[in-house]
Amino acid sequence: AAAVSIFLRVAATRPKPTEFLATLTRATDCVWDMPTGPRQGARLAAGEMSLRKGVAEITLASGVSLLVDAPANLRLVDAASTVLDAGRIVARVPPTAVGFAVDTPRARIVDRGTEFGVRVEPGRETIVQVFGGAVAVELKNPDASGRRSHRLAAGETMRIDASDAVELQRVAFSPERFERTFSTPSVHEGDRLIPFKPSQVSSLDIVAAPGPVTVDGDLSDWNLSGVFDARCAEPFAESCYVHGAMMYDKQHLYVAARVGDPMPMRNVIDPNTDPWSAWMGGSVQLRFSTDRTFGWPVRATKPNPRQGKLSAQDTSGRIVHVTLWYFQPREQPCLELRYGMNLDRGVVNPAGWRGAFRKAPDGKSYTVECAIPWTLLGAGDDPPRAGDALGLCWTVNWSDAGGKRWMGQLVEIKNPAYATGGKVLTHMYAETWGKAIYR
Repeated sequence: AAAVSIFLRVAATRPKPTEFLATLTRATDCVWDMPTGPRQGARLAAGEMSLRKGVAEITLASGVSLLVDAPANLRLVDAASTVLDAGRIVARVPPTAVGFAVDTPRARIVDRGTEFGVRVEPGRETIVQVFGGAVAVELKNPDASGRRSHRLAAGETMRIDASDAVELQRVAFSPERFERTFSTPSVHEGDRLIPFKPSQVSSLDIVAAPGPVTVDGDLSDWNLSGVFDARCAEPFAESCYVHGAMMYDKQHLYVAARVGDPMPMRNVIDPNTDPWSAWMGGSVQLRFSTDRTFGWPVRATKPNPRQGKLSAQDTSGRIVHVTLWYFQPREQPCLELRYGMNLDRGVVNPAGWRGAFRKAPDGKSYTVECAIPWTLLGAGDDPPRAGDALGLCWTVNWSDAGGKRWMGQLVEIKNPAYATGGKVLTHMYAETWGKAIYR
C-alpha cells in the first residue's frame, strides 16, 4: 500500500507535457523580443510572442495560417483564437476552421470562411480588412448607433477608433495595407522547395536604344549587349531561368526578358479587380530608382509604425515598383506601377505604355517586352542619362498550372552585401537592390 501511495504522489506531481498549438512554418529577417526566439520549424505553445523585425508565418494545428508583419505583439490562445495587441497579421482560414477569432483591444473578429487582415495601431485603433469571404466584427463597446456586431464582406474595410466612445468608419480598401504573401528567395516546384540561391548578379548595364523600338516580343531591334542571365538552383536550372535586358532613350525605359517557364503565360489574376496580387500568377517584377540624387545604394525603406517621420526617399514617386504579367483570359499584356517604399500609390495599365508577350513554340518559355514612358516613372523632366548609377532589382515569379498559386521566385541584381542573407525582402529595403548603370 505504501508503494502504491508513493507512486500516486509522484504521478500527481509529474509535469504535464507541453501542448503545442502551432508551428513557425516560415521566417525571414525575424528578430524576436526574447533572448532565444523561435526558429523556422519550431513548435509553438500557447503564450505571448513579440516580433520586433521581419515577417513570420505561423500555422496553427487547425490549419489556420497567420502571416505576422513586424513590429507585432500577439498571444496564441488555442487553435481557434489568438490575441493581437499591436501590429499586423493576415489570417487565412480553411473551411475546416471556420469560426477562428482574432481579439484586439477594441473588437473580436470572427472568421466566416475567409482571408482577412487585422491591424492594431500604437494608439490601439483597430483596422479590419477582408480579402475573401466574410467576417463578423464584434465590438467590445457599442458604436454610436448602439450596435455591437457588424458583418464585413470581401473588399470591405473597417476602422474602430481608439477613443472610449467607439466610432465605426468604412474606409477605403487598400491591398498594400497588409503583407498578404510571404516573400522568400526560394523556388517551389510542385511540393518541393529549393533552398535559398544567392544572387549572382550585382549590376546591369542599361544601354541606349539603337533606334526606334517596335514592341512586339521580337527583340531583333534590341541592343542586347547588357543582357544578364540567371537560373534557379538545380535541378530546376534548365526549366526556370531568365535572360533580362533594359534599354533607354529620352522618352522611354525599355524592359525585355526571356523567361524559362514550364507553364508560361497562364496568369488569371484580373488587373481590374486584384492587380496587387497579380505577381503570384506568374510575372516579371522590377524595383528601381529614377532619381540620380538618391545614388547607390538607395537608402529608402518601407515605413513602419515605430519609424516615426518618413524620409523623402521612402515616399518618393521616383522609387518605382513594376509588375508585368499576361492576363490569359483576355490575352492582355498588363502593367502595374507602384510608387515609394510605402507602395500606397499606383496605376494599372496606364495610357502611354506598350507591352507584348510571346510564347515560345515549344511552350516552355516566353518573351516579354515593354516600353514605359519616363513620365510614368517620375522622371519626365529629368530622365536618367549616361553615367548614372542607380538602384535596380529584378524578380521573376512562377505559378502553378492554374495561373493563380505562386510557386516560387528568382531574385537577381542585388547589392552584394545582401546577396547571401541579411535583408532579403527587396520590397522593404531598397538598399538590397543592385546597381543599374546607364551607358
